Amino acid sequence: MRPNYKTAVLIVYVVGVFIQILDATAVNVALPAIGQDFGVPANEVEWVVLGYLLSLAIGIPAAPWIADRIGSKRAFIIAITGFVVASILCGLAPSLHWLVAARVVQGLPSGLILPIGAAILYRAFPQSERARAASAVIGVSVVAPSIGPILGGILVDNLSWHWIFFINLPIGILAVTLAWVWLRVEESEPAGDFDSAGFVLAALGLAGALYALSSGPRAGWTSIITVTSAVVGVLALIALVRFELSKSSPLVDLRLLADHHFRVINLYALSTYAAFISLIYVLPIYLQGHRGLSATAAGTTQAPQAFAIFLVSNLVARRAFHRFGPRLLLRIGAVAAALVSGAFAFVGDDTSLWLLRAGTFGRGLAMGFLFVSLQTVAYATTSHADTGRAVSIFTTQRQIAVATGTAVAATALTASLNADLGLTAFRIAFGIGALLFLPAFLISFAVRESEVAATRAAPSNGALQPPKTGSAAHPTEG
Repeated sequence: MRPNYKTAVLIVYVVGVFIQILDATAVNVALPAIGQDFGVPANEVEWVVLGYLLSLAIGIPAAPWIADRIGSKRAFIIAITGFVVASILCGLAPSLHWLVAARVVQGLPSGLILPIGAAILYRAFPQSERARAASAVIGVSVVAPSIGPILGGILVDNLSWHWIFFINLPIGILAVTLAWVWLRVEESEPAGDFDSAGFVLAALGLAGALYALSSGPRAGWTSIITVTSAVVGVLALIALVRFELSKSSPLVDLRLLADHHFRVINLYALSTYAAFISLIYVLPIYLQGHRGLSATAAGTTQAPQAFAIFLVSNLVARRAFHRFGPRLLLRIGAVAAALVSGAFAFVGDDTSLWLLRAGTFGRGLAMGFLFVSLQTVAYATTSHADTGRAVSIFTTQRQIAVATGTAVAATALTASLNADLGLTAFRIAFGIGALLFLPAFLISFAVRESEVAATRAAPSNGALQPPKTGSAAHPTEG
């Protein structure tokens, strides 16, 4: 029995992306156990995460070319398979160096999963049903990070940190099986020659920028390693822009940003994702580091936010989107999220956990409306052929946004704690995180309803048909 094609794509996407996000969040919980097992300090164990993130960022720009070269279905299956094989190598690691190397290998296919999977997803849905697809994107994006730390803690406490990686095997087998059976072989654009110069520049630029953002709060923004990586990253990104705009078939199609709507949405997303991650970073440190509460208490305090986002995106936001339009929801969502986030700047040493949970729940309600609107209209003016490259750019921007939000929050918190401000340090960090929503609010005024009208249209019979497929396509859905 096979569901209709759009539902099948949703399921494959959710399972495939779930394994990637689950792994990324579960590993953080296992770092202390890994360090203790290998007898290494915390600054060395951090490379288990950092090596993976840098490798993941390098893989993202190549995703559209690989999908065009071998087909989206095959590329998605190979990416998940590579991720699972690398996960097994991680679980078998006899030393930290082995583990870091395996994580770097794991990051490369991981960087392909999201952009290729999202491109398949959005191609399967007409504009009028993009809100439904957006709900799936948001659902897996908030549920997996919530489950990851809990599952990670259970595995580490009852088995060992190795099972953080071994658990990927059954989920990966399920994802590969469903993708193989259900996904269609789509017609793709000619891939052309691989843009090796563009790939090298993109890799240097993203790796340098992300490493600088990661090391700045720790080593200091004026340290040699931070300044060097930042300079290399910026120069490589500048060279990338100049080089790719001169090519007829670039690896990173920056010309897509010439489109007004796509450019505005990426700028809006950059601000909101940075603001969103800031509180997620600061709140556990406030609860565990400052108030001395348990990891369980910190996790249950964050959980209502994910639940609220999931609830809103699946029950309310789609109807609100079609009734009120994205411009209003993007604007109201940014304001509401900023106000709720700003309320955390008034926390005390004995603020009730239930009050904090109510705050994270309220923040989740605002972010739910915001995320559905953002994901629904992200590719509203992008052609079917350019969807893969547009998703790659959007995914890259999101990685930069997350790193930027974390860096801003960490820098504000570290500087305030070094000044011996105590509780005030956390209040400052919460307040600065809330202010990161301000650019998003201002950018929302540039959204044009006329450019996204198709996403609010009532679906017709013709619109429900999936895109053209190759000879291996399954029968038309019922």
